[in-house]
Amino acid sequence: MAIPPPSPGRMNRFAIEILDAARENAEPAPIDPNPAVRLALAWLAHNGVAEAWQVEQFWKCITTPPGEHRMDPYCRSRDMNICVNRWTTVATGKR
Repeated sequence: MAIPPPSPGRMNRFAIEILDAARENAEPAPIDPNPAVRLALAWLAHNGVAEAWQVEQFWKCITTPPGEHRMDPYCRSRDMNICVNRWTTVATGKR
C-alpha cells in the first residue's frame, strides 16, 4: 500500500504538531532546535500560515532563556502559546 502524497493542509498540521512539541520542550528551558523545527517554521511561513515576525518571536522564545523580571517566564510561555494557537487557527480556517 502506497502512502498518498501529503496535502498542504496535512503538512500544515504536521508542522504545527512539531512546533507544539518544541513549545512543550522549551517550556522549562531553551532548546537547541532540530532540523524538523526549522523546516516546520519555514513551511508555515512559506504557506502564509505564519508571518515573519511570528516566526522570529517563536524562535526567540524557544532558543533564549527568560529575562530576570519575575514575569518573564510567564510572558515567554504565553508568547509561544499564542504563536501555536494562531497558526492552528489560520491553518484550519476556524475562528
